[in-house]
Parts: sequence; C-alpha cells; structure tokens
Amino acid sequence: MTDFRITEDKLPAIADDLGADPDSVAAFLPIFKDFYEEVRKQHLASVMRALELHIRKKHNKSSFVVDYVSMPVGATNSTHTVGLKWPWGYFIVIPPVFKDLQQIRNLVAHELGHLFYATEYPNNIHDKKLNQKMANVFGVFTMLERNEFYRKKAPTMIRGTWMQVVKDFKQLDNREDGKLGVS
Repeated sequence: MTDFRITEDKLPAIADDLGADPDSVAAFLPIFKDFYEEVRKQHLASVMRALELHIRKKHNKSSFVVDYVSMPVGATNSTHTVGLKWPWGYFIVIPPVFKDLQQIRNLVAHELGHLFYATEYPNNIHDKKLNQKMANVFGVFTMLERNEFYRKKAPTMIRGTWMQVVKDFKQLDNREDGKLGVS
C-alpha cells in the first residue's frame, strides 16, 4: 500500500507535476496542515464547513457560507466550475457534464483551494495562473489526507498511489481542452 502522508520528499514531485513553484508549495504546506488538523477524519463536506469557520474568524464575517450546487441541465456545456463570490458566501457551481463522483469531489476540493489560497494570500488574488496552481495543490493535499479516511468509509473513492491523486488534479487543467477524465 502506498503511503499517502504529505511529506517533504513528495513536495517537489507535486510542484513539478502541477507546474507550481516548489518553494510556494513548501511554504503552503504548514498553513494547510494548521487549517486541516480540525477536519482530518471527516468527510469533504466538513472541509467546506471548516473553511467557512476559518473565513468567518479570519475576516470577521459571521454569516459567511460555502456551498455547492449543480448547474441546471442544459444551461451550458461548459467544463468550467464557477466560484461565485458574495460578501456573505461562496458558491461552487458544478456543470452537468461532471457526473463521476471522483471528478466532482476533486472539483469541489479545487474550488475550495481557490477560496483558501485567496484567504491566506490575498496579495496574490489577481494572479490567475498562480491561483489555479495553488488551488490544485490544496486539492492534492486535501485528497491525500482524505485517502485513508475514504479507504474505510468509501473504498471506491480511493487511489492506488499518491501520484494518481496528483495526476487527477493535473487533469483539471485540461478541462479547457474538453478532457474530463480522472485517472
């Protein structure tokens, strides 16, 4: 069985595969771990709720919410998820072309990564390429942490190796090319 723990020796491979700066990935890990300690053994929905609480506390927004919804069928054939931001909330809209639970789970983790990264690094909010990469890093970190949890709760949702998780998030960048596969 592969070790899915996020360790220093995996960070260069994660950064390289996702096209992210290795130093940024290494600096992001302790911030992620500090946040993630609260939700380590819970479902991905708990990550959403923990992120809500994190933002409420950090930005003094007592009613801030995070939720995800399906885009109405026939509304678009787009393969892009949309993070809709309001002062009181953040909604992740999932296009109907995504039906696979692993794809949806990865998309939600990626979109949560945008929100988390923007909260922790507000000075980088306008750098779209950096935000995409770091949202993927957050998604990889989250799914690596989730793998052991899902092994017991939902065995069909796990990956055989930690690099498969990285590959899943690398494939999210191919959405523009219409490639939706999850490895």
